[in-house]
Amino acid sequence: MGTAYRTLILRYDLLRLLPEVAEKVPKLLQVQEEFRRWVTKWVLSGGSLPPPDQNQLKYLVRMFLHAGRTLDWLYVKTKPKRLRPPLVFDVQLRLDKEKDVSRHVFVNLPKKEIRIRKWGGGTAVLPLGDKAVEWILARVREGGKLTLATVWIGASRRSRAAKLHVALIFRREVEPVRVKRSLIIDFNALHNGLSWAVVEGDKIITKGMLRPDVSRSLRLQRVVARLDSLCAQRDEVCDEASAAKSRMWRLLRSWEDEAAKKLVHLALQYKATIVVDMPFDKSIRELKQGHYPATRKIMLNFGRLRRRIRGMAEWYGMPYREERLYSTICPRCGRKMEELPNRRVRCACGFEANRDEVPFHWAIKRFSELTSFSSIVMA
Repeated sequence: MGTAYRTLILRYDLLRLLPEVAEKVPKLLQVQEEFRRWVTKWVLSGGSLPPPDQNQLKYLVRMFLHAGRTLDWLYVKTKPKRLRPPLVFDVQLRLDKEKDVSRHVFVNLPKKEIRIRKWGGGTAVLPLGDKAVEWILARVREGGKLTLATVWIGASRRSRAAKLHVALIFRREVEPVRVKRSLIIDFNALHNGLSWAVVEGDKIITKGMLRPDVSRSLRLQRVVARLDSLCAQRDEVCDEASAAKSRMWRLLRSWEDEAAKKLVHLALQYKATIVVDMPFDKSIRELKQGHYPATRKIMLNFGRLRRRIRGMAEWYGMPYREERLYSTICPRCGRKMEELPNRRVRCACGFEANRDEVPFHWAIKRFSELTSFSSIVMA
């Protein structure tokens, strides 16, 4: 048995909060900054700084350290200047008419709301959308239990607008699935598609390709580039540029969520080890820094999709591993292959295939190794 976690992150625009919630934001920010200052000192002390005396801060520190032990948060190894830890709270989930036991975060599904209490600014009530409710119910049906909630105010890497974030962390005990096959996932620049195949022994059972809405993404990229250029000259255009970026990233995130879900469910269906063939980080950096078209660089962002697949694999007990499966080295004789038009490759020994499918042939060659249960590192 192992323990797996999944997290639902809810984002609330500060400008759209109800007045009774917005008036509590300054106090939350004050508490957040006091807490982060203590954590920075704690890191600099090597984890030996005693808890603070102030009651509210003492509770937040205790919950932070508890989360660190439970979730393996390695803040001690993090550079202090980069520390942005969230506030960690105990939490209760009400599915029907369960008694409210006064936890700091109360998730009330019948009323579709979240109550955040006792941060020093009174209680804040936030709405829960239908999709969030559906997501929570799905995790509960799978045996998940809501164990912690985290809260923070801040901007994301892709948006300058600060938002109120609430993360609900679910835990589930899982039994690793015994596998018979391998699901090979070949990561390419996403406009070329995400190739996958289910391999058993010396044959490919089924295969396919997942690709985002490339034309729509590129249109949004061009809009963003134009608005960013105008934003440098006219401040009133900056909000429009920010909104266009949000639409672009939402489009890609939605596709990533659906792709991860489909792939992990395929692995469950076929009882297959998930084997991800991921390009080297150095190769991706070189592409981004080189002459790769600026409008397509968004298609080189694999990190979130990779984490989604790995996290879902862990949640369902599916073995997961990352292996380099070559796309330009011949799986038959090991020689470097000639690259042809239309993403095809050919070897002097006579082997020829679409380069996106060459990793599948390597997976056939290494089938016993890739499906060996004892050699698989769980996500």
